[in-house]
Amino acid sequence: MNLDDLVNPINKQKLDRDNIEYFFGIPNLYFDDEKPLTATQSEFYNDVKFPNYDDIEDFGTLLEKSSKSIFVKKLDDEIPFHSNILEAGCGTGQLSIALSRYNRKIHSIDLSKGSLIEAKKFIDKTDIKNVQLYRMNIFNLCFPRNYFDVIISNGVLHHTHDAKSAFAKLVDHLKPNGIIVIGLYHKYGRVVQNIRQYLIKTFGEKMKFIDKRFSENLSERKKYAWFKDQYYNPYETKHTYNEVINWFKENDIEFINSIPFNFNLNDKITIKKPILSKYEILLKEFFLMFDSRQIYEGGFFVMIGKKKEKF
Repeated sequence: MNLDDLVNPINKQKLDRDNIEYFFGIPNLYFDDEKPLTATQSEFYNDVKFPNYDDIEDFGTLLEKSSKSIFVKKLDDEIPFHSNILEAGCGTGQLSIALSRYNRKIHSIDLSKGSLIEAKKFIDKTDIKNVQLYRMNIFNLCFPRNYFDVIISNGVLHHTHDAKSAFAKLVDHLKPNGIIVIGLYHKYGRVVQNIRQYLIKTFGEKMKFIDKRFSENLSERKKYAWFKDQYYNPYETKHTYNEVINWFKENDIEFINSIPFNFNLNDKITIKKPILSKYEILLKEFFLMFDSRQIYEGGFFVMIGKKKEKF
């Protein structure tokens, strides 16, 4: 797949195709949003390159690792063959690459040149043909409206200057009946991580022992990436189930499912579930503060919706 395949899809009002800058073979379609945080995050992930490929030798190793994630396995099992997918904030591209089977077309964007170069190295090494990388800004996307069958943005919007507006920008580029999947830090699920952040920032790296990951058999690069991303990220916001439900309503997105709130292990994540009442969700969200998995992962939840058709 190359840029010529996207002559029609790319928004020509924003893009002069004859003057595209490339780096490492990746088209730079970045348009500034005049927010200092955007540039700051770009530079931050140029250094961090999260996650890295230290323990991943080839495509098979990546698939094996990905299959251990229930979330990634469910996505891979349920996204239809031949789907046109956008991953917004792909980082080093591991999720995009894991979903690249079954003749899917993956368009992967990120702010960070360093992270994209890591992804491109692995794509070239493994001769993957259907993942196209771009440097692009979520707030200034170059794709046309109503273009993608599936949009995934996992662990990204809470690092932008306005997560709600970023979500709305993504919805503009989702087809009617298309699926959107967003992963965000949770207000209560992240409480323990916020306490750890305070202790480490106050007392220094000698407090790393309070985070289990630093005692695991991980490479030093992986530990460094986790440390920087979780403890020294320039900016993060926290969100709740009902807050995102309101985002869905404001953008004509039908709620489908959520992890962990509506999700059952034996169900498909794209099967519609009822929206939980405010009392049900309040109780479930409160107990996230004591959930060992949430504490280990840093406090995270996923919301899945489908774009409504307009008649």
